[in-house]
Formats: sequence, C-alpha cells, structure tokens
Amino acid sequence: MKDIEAEGPHESGVEESTPPTMQVEGARVLADDAKPLLEGKGFSDDQVRRWADAYIAEVGSGDVTSFVTWIDRQQQS
Repeated sequence: MKDIEAEGPHESGVEESTPPTMQVEGARVLADDAKPLLEGKGFSDDQVRRWADAYIAEVGSGDVTSFVTWIDRQQQS
C-alpha cells in the first residue's frame, strides 16, 4: 500500500462502473469510511467515490482494508 497513487480508477486502467442500485449506499458508506486514509494519500473526494463505486461493482462488498488493498492491486497490475 506504500505505492498507492492518488489517481482515479480510469487512470489505473480500471473500468469505472456504477454499482447495482441495491449497493449504491454501501459504496457511499465505504467511500466515507475510507476517505480519511485516502485523502491523507492525496486522493480527492471524487476519486475516492469513483474507486468505491468500481470496487463495489466488481467485488460486491468489503471493509476499508480490503478496499484499499484492492486499489493497490489494481494500480500494480
């Protein structure tokens, strides 16, 4: 996670997807929970939200740790 870059999903080659309607609120909660950590790494509110949407659309659910780890893996690939 040391090398995580403050960029949006698209810039990392990740398809920006909207989660299913039933999961939109979960994506918002995850973004809010992860925001302090990711803002500390230079991410904007919009970038955090877009990453959370893409994560929930692909994975379905998770906590902040799994979310940030997923971002790191996406940026490494």
